[in-house]
Amino acid sequence: MVVWVQFPGLPVHFYHKELLFTMGNLLGRAIKLDYHTQNQQRAKFARMAVEVDLSKPLVPRIRLDDRWQRVEYENLPVVCFECGKVGHTNVSCPTLDRRPSGEGDGGSTSSAVIVAGVSTPEASAGLDRG
Repeated sequence: MVVWVQFPGLPVHFYHKELLFTMGNLLGRAIKLDYHTQNQQRAKFARMAVEVDLSKPLVPRIRLDDRWQRVEYENLPVVCFECGKVGHTNVSCPTLDRRPSGEGDGGSTSSAVIVAGVSTPEASAGLDRG
């Protein structure tokens, strides 16, 4: 799935297409830079489209020389962590083995998204990680 990612606080001297594509390829497959990033017009963050495999954990940060660079994913869809499909959560998964109450695996159904290794429920916007 193609998603937009941001590299917040990335110093402008890193705003080179080849370097940004190398960074994007660490997350999945880099597709394109947004207009402002390509033209070095935004200093708050670099932004690009990356194809990611949602069946694998998202990369929350990458190493650039002697510093860690945070990665933020924009508008991630609802993903089912039971069957791996987009569009529903494990609570409503049609492939989930429906057992009577109390016979499940005891897993949590709380929502959270990982940004730079910090769990932030307010950033989850409907993602279910249970």
